[in-house]
Amino acid sequence: MAKRHEVVHYCLHGFNSPVKPVDYHGVKVIRLREPLIDSTGGVLVLSAVYLGDALMHVLPLFDAVLAHDVHAGLVIACAKELGVKSLYYVHAWSYHPIDVLGALASDSLLANSKLTASQIKSTVGRDAKVVYPASPYPPVDRPSEGVSSETPVVLIPSRWQFNKDPAHVIKALEEARRRVKFEVVVFGRGAELYKLPGWFKNVGTVSEEEKLKLYRSASLVLQVGFPEPFGLVVLEAISQGAPVLVSNQSGVGEVLPREAIYTLDDLADKLVQLLSSKSMREELWYKERESWIMKRTWSDVWREIEEEMVR
Repeated sequence: MAKRHEVVHYCLHGFNSPVKPVDYHGVKVIRLREPLIDSTGGVLVLSAVYLGDALMHVLPLFDAVLAHDVHAGLVIACAKELGVKSLYYVHAWSYHPIDVLGALASDSLLANSKLTASQIKSTVGRDAKVVYPASPYPPVDRPSEGVSSETPVVLIPSRWQFNKDPAHVIKALEEARRRVKFEVVVFGRGAELYKLPGWFKNVGTVSEEEKLKLYRSASLVLQVGFPEPFGLVVLEAISQGAPVLVSNQSGVGEVLPREAIYTLDDLADKLVQLLSSKSMREELWYKERESWIMKRTWSDVWREIEEEMVR
């Protein structure tokens, strides 16, 4: 997108100093301040108010605004009042009034999965165009060494959030452990706050480098999402050579082979079957690796977004 347009990206998260513009692949990135965390543990009301106030006076400088999720809902509302065209890209529908405001005020509406689009439709009555994301990392050509481990490791990426709580799958894991031997490792931002059984290894918040090492050492990655709007961690894991099982309430299940999807009723059986066979784990990974979503690039994503902006 930066090759054809002048793009400025305002954000709260990041590693550069606040208010100091940084060039990132042709995009001017401006991190406004340290992240604001509200009482729910997420970037929501406080950040929405801050972003709306901080950007209200600069919006007229731009031809269009592309914003995503509830923390940018008030920015969309400001753009509408100022006559600036806007596009709202919903990654996780919160049902919050600010999210509803953003969806209703935007000129165009996008969603990262059919699941998210259906949630939006049921709430505000608007159709959202589905634009699936892409893997953050280029996929490897063969399964990681962790897939062949003699003592299988089930890795659960789980940011501290109610819908991602590993407690959802504890019963299935306990049943599987009675039939096959394996280890369970949990990681994610704030995951150390979970209260989990002693047989879980909870490494909590990790760096980007540590995250990739965990994927590569996993025999199987278990995505927990009830519901999960999409689940980018799934594409991350596959890209690093790890096979993945995903919740049937996840948007990413729309783009993966049927064998990758589990329900709470059949999860224990699927775990036993896969953890008892290295060849089955490899076969699952190859099927996931060859799915069309793993051939998708962020250039494809931006092209679809740009088409909607131009339209």
